[in-house]
Amino acid sequence: MKSVRRARSVFNNRGSAFVQALVAVGVVGVMIYFLSPTVVKHRTQVTKTASIITARLALHSMVDYTLFGIRQRWCFSESWMQESCGKSVPATAVELLNHPRSVERLLMKKETVAFLRVIGIANPDKVPVSKIRQRINIESFSALHPVYRIIADLKGYTVAAIDVEISRDLRASIPEYGREVYLRVDVSLLDRGGKVIEVGSSTLKTTSYVGVYPREVGSFAVMVAGDLYLDKTSSATSGLKKGDAIIKQTGSRLANIKYPGLVFESPVFVNGSVHLPIAPDSGIDLEGGDTVYTPVTFKDKVVLGDGPVMRSGQEFKPRYAGQQNDQFWAQIRQFGGFQKGVEVDGARDLGLDYLSGFATGETVNANLMAQCLRHEKIKYELANTNNSQLTGQLLQQKGSKYNYRLALTDGNLFTVQNKAVEKPNSVDNWWGVRDLLKDFSLSQDQLAATRYKVKFGNMYIQGEIPAEGSVTLEPKIDLRPLEKSLERQVSQAESDVSSSQSRLNQAARSVERAARDVEDAENDVEREERRSPVDKDRLARARSNLSGARNDLAQARQYKDRMEAELDANEKKLSATRTQLSKVRASMDVQPKIHLTMKKPIKPGDDDPKKNNSNASFQDLDISFDNASMLVNTMGERLPVSIELEAYDVGYYSGRNLRIGNGWASNNKGWLVFEPDGADFNVAKRLQDSSGKAKDGYPEDIDPYINLDRACEAMGESSSAFGGSDWSQSFASSARQSWSFTNKAEEAKDFIFDKNNAHWETGGVSTAAFHVVSLAKTCYIKSDANFVSGFMNCEKLVIESRDKPLRIVGSFILAQGMSIDDSAYRSGIRWSTIYHSMATYELRKAGVLKGNNSADCSVINRYPVWHPYPSITDVSNLYRCNAISLRAKADPFRWTAVDPDCGFIKNSNSTVCKNRLVRFYVLEISRESGI
Repeated sequence: MKSVRRARSVFNNRGSAFVQALVAVGVVGVMIYFLSPTVVKHRTQVTKTASIITARLALHSMVDYTLFGIRQRWCFSESWMQESCGKSVPATAVELLNHPRSVERLLMKKETVAFLRVIGIANPDKVPVSKIRQRINIESFSALHPVYRIIADLKGYTVAAIDVEISRDLRASIPEYGREVYLRVDVSLLDRGGKVIEVGSSTLKTTSYVGVYPREVGSFAVMVAGDLYLDKTSSATSGLKKGDAIIKQTGSRLANIKYPGLVFESPVFVNGSVHLPIAPDSGIDLEGGDTVYTPVTFKDKVVLGDGPVMRSGQEFKPRYAGQQNDQFWAQIRQFGGFQKGVEVDGARDLGLDYLSGFATGETVNANLMAQCLRHEKIKYELANTNNSQLTGQLLQQKGSKYNYRLALTDGNLFTVQNKAVEKPNSVDNWWGVRDLLKDFSLSQDQLAATRYKVKFGNMYIQGEIPAEGSVTLEPKIDLRPLEKSLERQVSQAESDVSSSQSRLNQAARSVERAARDVEDAENDVEREERRSPVDKDRLARARSNLSGARNDLAQARQYKDRMEAELDANEKKLSATRTQLSKVRASMDVQPKIHLTMKKPIKPGDDDPKKNNSNASFQDLDISFDNASMLVNTMGERLPVSIELEAYDVGYYSGRNLRIGNGWASNNKGWLVFEPDGADFNVAKRLQDSSGKAKDGYPEDIDPYINLDRACEAMGESSSAFGGSDWSQSFASSARQSWSFTNKAEEAKDFIFDKNNAHWETGGVSTAAFHVVSLAKTCYIKSDANFVSGFMNCEKLVIESRDKPLRIVGSFILAQGMSIDDSAYRSGIRWSTIYHSMATYELRKAGVLKGNNSADCSVINRYPVWHPYPSITDVSNLYRCNAISLRAKADPFRWTAVDPDCGFIKNSNSTVCKNRLVRFYVLEISRESGI
């Protein structure tokens, strides 16, 4: 029984476990049944939340991207990316204004429409658009789009398209006073039915209201033409590019943070990169330890052209990946920080590059307009050429060919005389022309260009050189007298040779006789010496006779030698004379020629004279000689050739000078004297006056290859002063001319701020004034200047040592950087534009801003600006006592780039403008979003 009970006990335990498992499974199943809706609901909620976050991120990213495109004046493509506004590079105004998604058309105001009408744009009233709208399908969204990664996450949801609309904000509550424009940007997510997706009571739509303001040059405190270095410990410019600037780095933050330093309270533009001070080990920054420090603070934004922010030669990156002490530009401890951030234009300002010399290129002639005005006056008033001179210089010599460029100064013009060309004739009428010239020729017999006189020996010939033609003179060279002279010389030489030969023969016989006499005397001496006994007297006489005979022989031989030398000389003379006679007889038919040619200057490489691209103040004179060695007198001696030129200018008619009096007679004359030198000539490189002195005043600065008649005519037909230019035209290469509006670029001088023009003490006398100078070489701020204001375009700025704070209110363009003394950082420099919130107050206190009749702005009775009936005086005072009045002092500082809006076009004589806004501030007023 026990065993049976034990078995049943085991069985009952197993059955109980099975039952318990079934119960548990049932309970869990019931729980899952009742909890599954909750789980599904939570899963749905998580998915929905993730999709909302993705949608919100996509909406705001597209809004930000669109605002960037507005700031850059893009032409948006159908896929909402930047595209070229036309086929031309850069796009022409017509192409740009026909693009359906051109931001410039949206920003256009009535003043621009009026300008487009002036430059000939058809139907300019239809150019502005009130909105730009584009729908982008999610499925076809370009993978190249900057926000593709965010938009791609929407493909799994119900979003089918993105709708973007930019429209003018025309609400009556938003006033427009100037060139600003207010826009509304709407970005919506659409379903497949094209409706805005709704999530509960909210819509997937974001709206941004923005103000778009022209970014004028005068809105920057300083514009640096190159890179800005904050990491240099010295002001030395070695290793820097043209246009770079330095703000010196110090060795200790703790030692310098207590001083004010340099504070920019307004935006700063840097055309390249900003190089930050080198950072120490991260631990030093985290612990607040000492580090290097550059005493400059940028309280407003910094705008970069194309360069990034750099540190240690590399693009700047935060060191701590967003930790609390490394989240903002203002937290960088090595300088005062970018307290309102950094913006990048994405392109350099080419005007700054050309101002600094970083970029070079062909420049236009800024004096062309003045030349045209003078060009027209010269044609009708002879007094304008009273001081004109004919000058010239040698351009090239090759053998017996000489090329001179002649010029008339003071804009005087070579004037072709509509008459028959005067043939060569005798100046003094003593000789007939056929007595002086063997022959002559003219390339044409009409249209005389210049009168000439040629003197060679007794030949004195005058005549005229035809326009674009030549005259050839063949002097009559009569060598017959020389031939007869040489014949007589040959006959005499032959007689001399015969006489010399006869004398030589006689001398030879005398030598023979003297030799026999010596031989006989020697025999006599020998006999007397053999005689025994020797007769001393007879021997002495014999020896004496021998000595005499020997002397006679020596004299006979010397005479013979002289006769031989004489014969040799006479034979050589005879040979030389015969050779010369042969040459003369051979040269009797060789004719020397003098060619004089006048022609217009032709630019090298431009061989088509029909283009007529030459300045009428210049002419090229070619002088060449054929057989120059034959320009001799009747005795065969080479003679100099003198050429006198008389230019026909605006004062001549039919070859006659219309000017009264003889005081001007030699002004348009010049001389060249060709002196024999070997087979060619030696001649002066400059045209000479009648005394042989080189003439001065050759116009080196005038282009000889520009036809002023055509250029001035084109100006009169197509443009006027400050007329219009197509927007594709660039004036960057002429930036120095365009910005030289207070003085010529070549006449730029240093400018000095000191106590006489930039000083103000509270309660004291002020000498401060608002200065406008463009261009200046170096601008110096002396130690006794404490309130500097103005619009300045300086190659370089130097702030000298000082012990008092310096306030600068204005805008400086710096082409070659700046140099600031260390003491100036310790004293403090506050720098802002005239638009700063405190600038108007300070300019009034300093006496820079004054009312009518120089009245103090602080004591003028001011009425509210909304007064219904303001007087003219009140309106004038309100304007004069506001910093906005200073904008009128320098229009170029109202341009939106240093790249000029106005300038000279090559081969034009007028200033033309594009009237185009190219840079903007885009300020977001508000942003509304459904999620």
